[in-house]
Amino acid sequence: MRLPLYPLLRSECPLDLVREAVWRARKGWQKKQALGKLKQGTCPVLFRPIGYFRASGQLCSETARRTFIGSADLLLEGRFPVLGCGAVNLGMLPDWNCDFVSGRRWPEMDASLIQIVAHDGSDVKVPWELSRLQFLPVLAKAHRLTNERSYRDRAISLVSHWIDHNPVGVGVNWTIAMEVALRAISICLLLDLLWPIREDEQAWLEKVTRSLWQHLLYIEGHLEFSYLSRSNHYLSNIVGLLCLTTFLDGIGMKVRRQHYQSLVEKEILHQTYDDGADYEASTGYHVLVAQMFTCALLLIKQAGANADAAFVERLRKMYGFAAALVDPMGRIPHIGDCDDGRVELLLDDLDQMLEVSSSRRHSLAISNFLGIGSALFGDFDAFAFDDSLWYGLTRPPRPLLRERSPKDPSLSNRAHDSVAVFPESGVAIGRHNNLEVLFFAIPNGAGGKGSHTHNDKLSVVLRVNGEELFGDSGTGAYSRDWKTRNYFRSTGAHNTVLVDGIEQNRISWQPQRLFHIGNEARVSPIESELTSSGISLAASHSGYGERKVTHSRRLRLCEGRIFIEDMLLGAGEHEFELNLHIASSWTVAVRQAEGQTVSCHFEGPSSVSMVVSAPVHLALTADTAPMSRSYGSVFLGLCTSVRGRSELPVTIITELAEREVDAESLLSAETGQTISR
Repeated sequence: MRLPLYPLLRSECPLDLVREAVWRARKGWQKKQALGKLKQGTCPVLFRPIGYFRASGQLCSETARRTFIGSADLLLEGRFPVLGCGAVNLGMLPDWNCDFVSGRRWPEMDASLIQIVAHDGSDVKVPWELSRLQFLPVLAKAHRLTNERSYRDRAISLVSHWIDHNPVGVGVNWTIAMEVALRAISICLLLDLLWPIREDEQAWLEKVTRSLWQHLLYIEGHLEFSYLSRSNHYLSNIVGLLCLTTFLDGIGMKVRRQHYQSLVEKEILHQTYDDGADYEASTGYHVLVAQMFTCALLLIKQAGANADAAFVERLRKMYGFAAALVDPMGRIPHIGDCDDGRVELLLDDLDQMLEVSSSRRHSLAISNFLGIGSALFGDFDAFAFDDSLWYGLTRPPRPLLRERSPKDPSLSNRAHDSVAVFPESGVAIGRHNNLEVLFFAIPNGAGGKGSHTHNDKLSVVLRVNGEELFGDSGTGAYSRDWKTRNYFRSTGAHNTVLVDGIEQNRISWQPQRLFHIGNEARVSPIESELTSSGISLAASHSGYGERKVTHSRRLRLCEGRIFIEDMLLGAGEHEFELNLHIASSWTVAVRQAEGQTVSCHFEGPSSVSMVVSAPVHLALTADTAPMSRSYGSVFLGLCTSVRGRSELPVTIITELAEREVDAESLLSAETGQTISR
């Protein structure tokens, strides 16, 4: 990650600045050394299978088998799973340097000279995602399940075509080390699944092994490390190098492997909080990072080495954090950025990519991801185990908490009232009767740098009977549309209060600053209380400090209701706007649109009434608003907004209660404003 030393001189630790300067000089030398070895053209290594995949017994259920084979059949037809686009027809031999959505094609030139973001409607993530080659193990698994040669031949053909049309260091797919690392992992896993290599495939194996050696040298010469700020990019680099040095056999590989294992084990303590959450303030990147560390753990285990105890314990906590957020369908909310990134495509990912409707896709469906965690650690709810079987992992022998399924939205033996707080990550989960609220007071990610942070301070996700009612808007896009990018990370796109139209953290509307955000909204620790009468959660943030306004929010779950108390503290008169974004399975009927009390009714999987009150005039509206549940895919959802203007301090109270629909409420709904998509 390249960061200018100025203006960091005033904000960073002087010792870190010195270390950074030394590192950058050293990195230049390492790059020179790596490029020199690449020019030599030799390949001093051989590929050795380690049994990364150790399927035991029946590989998967019949449903999982159909998903693998169905996905592989699409690949045989030239249809590739790409982000939120579903399965896209790109032909038998795709153009690896093209964004098929905009039609832009990046030139075949020195990768260091390529401008990857042009702000012309193109998205570099499309060729990057395609060239991660993560569909290759899917073809190999279909081959293992059926012994059909067509799947094997298709994988071999695609790898050869990619290598032929992407010479090392040339083209957009060599512009950053992260893409090189994730692609290298995919190729290694493909070879592991296809092993033993047939006699007539030996020349192909030599060609692929040479390419893997080039991948290794290229990553080593382009590490995305920084003493000032580092992220999943650098983590992908060292996990990719651990993978390559584990699968490649040759002089110096063992020493390299031990070095990269040590770096990965240390990095988990740097990039995650003590409570297990990834420090980039994003649930999507939490899943990606946890999968990277899981890949590393499996590599260490399958190679016969021992993993550091602190590393294993922190990874267990990462799974625990994800399990705490999950709904009965195995999904977690889109908090912060989510670009659908993976190390390996699991069955949930394939199911989502095969879904036709963009509003029904959900890239954070993680049942099989949690199943792998259950099989590794065995200490939280189990979901699906089909993917875990490929690694030789089995369902834990001891009884776990009762599984949840779409047919059973119960909260799985959880207490009648319960609260869980992750203090460092700023996340709390409260459950009362059929209500479940997720409360977010998340500090800006990466130590305040916030590259993947959204303005979601004090936002909530509300579930009723296991079904999401209030949800996060999502991510939508990165570089393809910078206005869409900024909308989805704005305060108004989240379930919180906007004051005077000011962003909690200041967002630059310059197209070149898509991953820059201010750090004004410092959050307080979440306060929680569980009593015989219910649950209380509270926090505040300072994002409106320039207006001398503090926003504090208290949630109370009691008597079968949820109360949201928004307190705006300060002086003077200010405008406020409370936005609540509605999940796609609900409609809204406005009952009382204006006054000191306004109300509406939500109809969907359940029937829920909402009343908002304050000592000032309020106006309630319900309208469509953009939502996204998979990267690159946007659809229209619903949003209720309550607006007002008041002298401070002022308190806005929102009350929600589940109730059955009766004749009177139906009559009221008919006379009100009903909003649907």
